[in-house]
Amino acid sequence: MILAPSLQQQLNGNNILIMNFKQKFSLVIVIFSTFFSVAQDDIIPEKFIIHKVQKGENLYMLSKIYEISIDQIQNYNPQLIKRGLKKRMQLRIPVYSLVKEKNKDFDNTIIYLVKQKDTKWRIAYTHGISVDELEKLNPSIKNELRYNQEIILPNQNDKQKNKIDSDFYYYKIKPKEGYYRIKVKTGINKTIIDSLNPSVIEGGLRAGMVLKLPMLISQQLNLDDGLLTEKINLEDSILKKNQIKIVYFLPFKSSSIEFDSLNKTERYLKRRTLTSIALDFYSGSILAMEKAKDLGIKIDVKVFDTQNKTNEIQNQINNLNNDDIDVIVGPMLPKNFNYLTSIKKFENVPKVNPLSSNPVKMRKGVFQSITPKSFIQDKMKNYLKKSINENDNIIIVSDSINRKTEKDLLSLFPNSIKLRPEFGDFLIPELVDSLIVDTLPNKIILETDKFSLISSASSQIRSQLSDEKKIKLYTTYHGSSYEDINLSNSLFSDLDFTYMSDYFPRNSDYPDFIDKFINRFGMPPNKTAFKGFDLIYDLILRISTQGDLFSSIKIGETEYLNYKFNYVPVNQDAYINNAYFLLKHHIYDVIEINK
Repeated sequence: MILAPSLQQQLNGNNILIMNFKQKFSLVIVIFSTFFSVAQDDIIPEKFIIHKVQKGENLYMLSKIYEISIDQIQNYNPQLIKRGLKKRMQLRIPVYSLVKEKNKDFDNTIIYLVKQKDTKWRIAYTHGISVDELEKLNPSIKNELRYNQEIILPNQNDKQKNKIDSDFYYYKIKPKEGYYRIKVKTGINKTIIDSLNPSVIEGGLRAGMVLKLPMLISQQLNLDDGLLTEKINLEDSILKKNQIKIVYFLPFKSSSIEFDSLNKTERYLKRRTLTSIALDFYSGSILAMEKAKDLGIKIDVKVFDTQNKTNEIQNQINNLNNDDIDVIVGPMLPKNFNYLTSIKKFENVPKVNPLSSNPVKMRKGVFQSITPKSFIQDKMKNYLKKSINENDNIIIVSDSINRKTEKDLLSLFPNSIKLRPEFGDFLIPELVDSLIVDTLPNKIILETDKFSLISSASSQIRSQLSDEKKIKLYTTYHGSSYEDINLSNSLFSDLDFTYMSDYFPRNSDYPDFIDKFINRFGMPPNKTAFKGFDLIYDLILRISTQGDLFSSIKIGETEYLNYKFNYVPVNQDAYINNAYFLLKHHIYDVIEINK
């Protein structure tokens, strides 16, 4: 187990000050004389102006000043990709003529009642208007679209309406985007865009218009409910706040550690206890805070050892001034977390539940950082409905704890076969052999959190795989039992095992982080340490770039090493992370696939 350096002293002092420093950005843009060709199907600049970069400026700031994208600046200054921005360098800034969009007159309108799963882009696309036009018709929806809300729409017959096809993705055009920029982002060229979107041929590309696009993976974009959105990199954003105060309430239980006995301490920390989990999480967060300092962010940290006792938490709270706290992380266990969030003086302070997947009370200012199991299961059921042909040979294997999920799946696939394990968590081999066929694709959905059933069922199913018998394995919830080191990744790869999770174990993509962690703490980071880094780094960037955590909700989904974060309101005052990955075992590895 990992013991952060000087942790005992840190806990005794209850105050850590991560080193203060000043960020010095030298940002520059250079004039260049080489000819830069732009695809002819993009918007052509009317002229260029020269900008000499001043101290403290960056690309994001310039894009806002000149009302163009960072990509447009980089397109006409390709040396920026190689050299970065340097003070006193000069930039060619494209100036585009203002094309006045013709306002559509909607004399014939109807009242539309917003349905449960409606979104602005879905309504706009279906009714053949842009999102901007939808918002002009209905100014009240600019900030929020509500269920059962009455809105105004153009009156169209069913033949005029567009149908949303789950076999395609959709993309909302940003201001001043042309074919070239859309192709760079999505990989889709003008010919394909025009063929799938006849209205573009008639009226051209318009800001807010929703395009129908083929299902292709783009590393630059996220996918949210069928809509492609840009990935957010907060590291490139302007800092609104460069000093942050974080308060941790974690169950280190330092009184249980015999610091004078190295052998006893080592044995204690090797066990998976609340102490070891807290230390893993905090070790990851230390590296996050150290990385934040490289961006010019000063962090004042206060760490409280809760001892996993509410009376200890109360004693610590009595001595805590909450006036300048930006975020509270913890306590870890729901009981203790609920106790802290019930205290009136912290009502307006963001309080983040860091690790527990068990429900907590969604009081004012609560942020649940773990994507709820029910949310992931619902998303996976929708995916299964889309991706599995109901005429396939569908087998549902579920234990007694997952009867509700079994019932939901049977309603999705009425012709599916229900297979329940025997006492002792195993399947009868002869029965498995008789149910898996060679005349149809076999789609097997495994619903259990028990390691014994996961191990035995997956082995028996894999033994049926052959050139004649095609088998794919799924689950609606990938709990920690599926991550047991005794389960075979090659077996799961053979079955194309597919699932959704809030955790993407792509550790091999980040050797520098792992090396740094090993050098600092003496062993590789585990899942909890990765969560500590990702969560704390995200919180720091959200607060420093948006001013406070509540204001950061509008920026959408962020992604780091192994985790994503997209906080959405569950009521007016509390927020839940609804970010997730769709993953598949493939050739001894786990890969992300299209949602």
